[in-house]
Amino acid sequence: MYAKVFGATIDGLDGVVVTVEVDISQGLPVFDIVGLPNQAVKESRERVRAAIKNSGFDFPMRRIVVNLGPAEVRKSSSGLDLPIAIGVLAASGQIKLRKAKLATVLQSSLFIGELSLDGNLKKTQGILSMAIKACDEKIQTIFTSLDNTSLLHHMRNITSHGAKTLTEIVRTVIQPEEGTNSTNECQKDNQIYPSMDYKDVQGQELAKRAMIIAATGVHHVMMTGSPGAGKTMLAERLPTILPDMSWEEQLETTRIHDVAGLLEKNTLIHQRPVRCPHHTATLSSIIGGGSNAKPGEITLAHNGVLFMDEAPEFPRFVLDALRQPLESHMITVNRLQNSYEYPANFICVLAANPCPCGYYGDMNKECVCSSTELMKYQNKISGPILDRIDLFISVERPSFDDMLYIHSESLSSADMKVLVELGRTVQLERFKECSFKTNGAMPHRAIRELCNIRDECWSLLSDVYERFYFTGRTFDRLLKVSRTIADMEGSFYVEKEHISEAMLYRYTPFHMSRIGDYDGATV
Repeated sequence: MYAKVFGATIDGLDGVVVTVEVDISQGLPVFDIVGLPNQAVKESRERVRAAIKNSGFDFPMRRIVVNLGPAEVRKSSSGLDLPIAIGVLAASGQIKLRKAKLATVLQSSLFIGELSLDGNLKKTQGILSMAIKACDEKIQTIFTSLDNTSLLHHMRNITSHGAKTLTEIVRTVIQPEEGTNSTNECQKDNQIYPSMDYKDVQGQELAKRAMIIAATGVHHVMMTGSPGAGKTMLAERLPTILPDMSWEEQLETTRIHDVAGLLEKNTLIHQRPVRCPHHTATLSSIIGGGSNAKPGEITLAHNGVLFMDEAPEFPRFVLDALRQPLESHMITVNRLQNSYEYPANFICVLAANPCPCGYYGDMNKECVCSSTELMKYQNKISGPILDRIDLFISVERPSFDDMLYIHSESLSSADMKVLVELGRTVQLERFKECSFKTNGAMPHRAIRELCNIRDECWSLLSDVYERFYFTGRTFDRLLKVSRTIADMEGSFYVEKEHISEAMLYRYTPFHMSRIGDYDGATV
């Protein structure tokens, strides 16, 4: 007696459709699972055995062999419990349906669910990735637990049947009820991050301006300043001025958090993610990987913000691991058996004190650090990482008047978001035929063609390039920021004043120690 059912597992961030073949033959009672299962899948033998018995079915006391294909992919999802159980019931003839019709149903459907010993179905991680893969494989019907269907409602062209128990799944297979299928986009929250507003940040108007530029062009930011100056408040409020996520972005962000097991509610994520890893975080927790190839912090920040407070306290090799994702918006994690590519398109915000005591350059409090301590501290962030940062902001301690009064002319998050969306609209129109959609993502080849720099600006740019020892990458980033400032002002061309403003955000104390003979000259 033989049956074939389709299940699914997770490999990296992607779903993999698994062919579950069940063969029941004469011989001593044994229940074997082959096909490179991990420990969680091997343990499904006991869960399936108990669930079948406690659901009122008979578990065949014969030789049972379950093959999971493709054999070269490691199976790591407990959601294979349900297809294995359905395969055993179908092979033993306990699903009362004509053989031809049963084979048609089983081969056109996907079964996903973890079984408890009493036959109840539990939520399965990575259900969205599995459903997306099912669509690619032309499978449009999914049988799963009731908890998973709330996420599947957002999938187009998918009919999902949710149930609480194995018995209900078998009943639905025999006589399918009308499935659930939604092609409507989920409703978005009108108020996102209600407790966060840039109106709460006292003073720091120049820093707010830089945050608008960063959000408009998707530029990476580094803030330096004395302790308590407001660096964290500025960074935490950056997502409040980013444009609302599209349906595709919501689906992708939810899929990532679902695979990582961090999805708190069974619905799409509407708010852009903000990840704030501690400086003691390990390399694999930042870039991803590990034994199960889970996504790291930079992937969890995809479509949002990665905020690394006290950046010099992170191990240098952890910061240097950001080189590839800051440039390519992807991270490649190589393992012995496979290589995984995780998306990592985020705005990186680094915050740091200018020195170990935090008061280097402060006009009111003297720095007590030696020159050796200062140099050692600032060199914790390597030059290649600083080259990949677009905007550098010096955040000064707010004055007493700034702390006491809320200035009426200070921009709120809603006001800043309007400016950001206007700048994004200009970029979308310019890049409508390109694979990239923001100034920050422009490749080197496209900068000269699409930035539209005035001819008279090149003499200024030549002086800047030579005087400040720019690298090619730094020069490109200056042009990108200048283009974003021009977009915010509705200018078709990049003018001298746009380049001059971009230079205001170019240097911090972390650069001064590398320039050497820098004399404080300005553009």
